[in-house]
Amino acid sequence: MNHFYEIALTLIKGIGKIRIRNLISIYGSAEQVFSRKSINTRISGLGDIIISENDRDEALRRAEAEAKFIEKNNITTYFVLDEEYPYRLRECEDAPTILYRRGEANLDAEKLVAVVGTRNMTAYGRELTDNFICQIPKTIGNIAIVSGLAYGVDGEAHKAALRENIPTIAVVGHGLDMVYPKRHKQLAENILERGGAIVSEYPTNTVVDPSNFVQRNRIIAGLSDATVIIESACKGGALLTAQAANSYNRDVFAFAGRVDDKFSQGCNNLIKTNQAQMITDTADMLDILEWDRSPRKPQQASMFVSLSDEEQRIVDKIRDIPASAN
Repeated sequence: MNHFYEIALTLIKGIGKIRIRNLISIYGSAEQVFSRKSINTRISGLGDIIISENDRDEALRRAEAEAKFIEKNNITTYFVLDEEYPYRLRECEDAPTILYRRGEANLDAEKLVAVVGTRNMTAYGRELTDNFICQIPKTIGNIAIVSGLAYGVDGEAHKAALRENIPTIAVVGHGLDMVYPKRHKQLAENILERGGAIVSEYPTNTVVDPSNFVQRNRIIAGLSDATVIIESACKGGALLTAQAANSYNRDVFAFAGRVDDKFSQGCNNLIKTNQAQMITDTADMLDILEWDRSPRKPQQASMFVSLSDEEQRIVDKIRDIPASAN
């Protein structure tokens, strides 16, 4: 199989992304690294890299099991130094060494948008998620929605994409031999059946750990042109995704909410601190990204919950104020 030895390198404890690249640079290829019974190499700035014969043999044994699973389940693997590796993710300095993909979605689709948010989605968040995705124009071209298969906004983003016949990519924090949360097993199957994909940097038999989902968030951001935060409290995984996207110089967008709403405080703070651009609908994002230059049709001021007559009059008056008066 492709990438057998590269996968084996990732299965050696204590050998991370940087050291793997250095070993390949020194020995010429991952296969050449394993042609030696053991390795004891000093690299400037990284210290000693020690791979015992037992470490070597154990990594190869685990890689054999991984190879069987990959072949049986039609999984595609990507190695970070290969041309086939998703180009957006390759631009990120902390890109995973190996990426596993189950499904057919194109990880280099013309346009990829991450839609993420709190697990504790409110009715307001559900409405925003559904409206945002259903308003993506059918004429926009090759686009896919990226999210994390979690409860709340992530799961709703995948479901909304499926309803709109938009491919969706789920990035998970475990191996592709399982689905977490278990209640999303059917959703995962629907994603695969409808031309989407499930993606992970983790091999099979990976223990589900909270730190994995923090790492997962950077892949969501790294795969995407832009990240949209629907709802978030002051702390949460969606904010880490926004932070990663900003570190990659990718666009970040957020929907504002009432100042006293717990699950809008994170979005409000992103906007307040200029870590995200505020949007009120899909067209705002398309305009900023210059993805849709066709004239905008007259529409409601925003996708927020319906305004009272008095509130709508206030919004209309604000819109009529000349820019120079602000």
